Amino acid sequence: MSDILPLAGIRVIDLAQVYAGPYCTSQLAYLGAEVIKIEPPGTGEYLRSPQPDRGVSYAFLMLNANKKSVALNLKHPGGRNLLLRMLTDADVLVENYLEGVMDRLGLGYAEISERFPRLIYASGKGYGAESRWAQLGATDYTVQATCGMVSVTGYPDRPGVRTPATFIDMGMGIHLFAGILAALIARAQTGRGQKVEVAMHDVCIPALTRNLAMVFDGSSCERIGNRHPGIAPSNHYRTEDGEISIFCLTEAHWQELLQLMKRGDVNQDPRFRSPASRSLIADEVDAMVSAWAATFKRDDLVELLMARAIPCSPVRSIEEVAFDEDIAHREMLKVSEYPERGPIRVLGTPLKLSDLDDHRPIQRPPVLGEHTEEVLDSIGIGGAELQRLRDDGAI
Repeated sequence: MSDILPLAGIRVIDLAQVYAGPYCTSQLAYLGAEVIKIEPPGTGEYLRSPQPDRGVSYAFLMLNANKKSVALNLKHPGGRNLLLRMLTDADVLVENYLEGVMDRLGLGYAEISERFPRLIYASGKGYGAESRWAQLGATDYTVQATCGMVSVTGYPDRPGVRTPATFIDMGMGIHLFAGILAALIARAQTGRGQKVEVAMHDVCIPALTRNLAMVFDGSSCERIGNRHPGIAPSNHYRTEDGEISIFCLTEAHWQELLQLMKRGDVNQDPRFRSPASRSLIADEVDAMVSAWAATFKRDDLVELLMARAIPCSPVRSIEEVAFDEDIAHREMLKVSEYPERGPIRVLGTPLKLSDLDDHRPIQRPPVLGEHTEEVLDSIGIGGAELQRLRDDGAI
């Protein structure tokens, strides 16, 4: 295993906030990049906002390990000039402000790329810069609505619902991460940086492939809860102590399940002979599976189905997931600490490289402005000049 991290020596100026952008920069940091997080003095970025009686937001801490925090007031000419000096030796700038904000700060791509042609300018947006919705404030929740995801999620007799899981934020972050890596590879060949833009709304489209395929194929795309439109059984079923998801993707899976249920007799009924025909009588199929599943403990049933290679999973609570031994083993939640909180958990990386040591120590999430003097000293600012900048409100 090599001690050299893939992005060692790469300096990232991180202007990102909340979930999507910080997740992108957290992955760059895990690959060895030096990530310098720029935050407004006094308050820090939005997600850092303290929770009553608990201090800094736990979500902020989970997303910002392995980074340095520099407090700069980008609305102050002195703060903006400091950022420009930091960009002299930077490789990547990451931002996810609303379209137009960076231009108003004098930090738009046209101006920055002319001054720093080798810089990779990574921009995460809710919608494309040319979109009619470019000025529409975007969050994971709101983009779920505009992209159509809400319309296909939930049950047919109720309005559509959104998921509280931030799949779109994280999807945008990882796409932005991939675009930055591609731009770094291109720069090694051309010597030039470029703009990388990823929109949250664009990221939703591949996630909706099955639903869009149904539209283009002329099929109905209605809300069906936990069922699959063309496969039965495919649902969540109650057990003695919880729920289990069973998904008979192939006919072989169905036949294995029939053997376990001792219901081979239904093979004589033509209504049960194919996934398509069973999906037409999904209520009847589900009733059969439900009656059988209800006689088992959840985890015992998972073991039984797993032994027969029938796709299934326990329907687990978020508390079960938080303390899951496999997640701990995979280093997806790593142990860290923070002055106000003591021991904490921070996000690991799904990227598993054979030459990347997943067990190496991590740097705890930074206190607001913790590295301001260190980073400014690296660009030749200290002493009286540093104090003047502080007095002026630039830092």
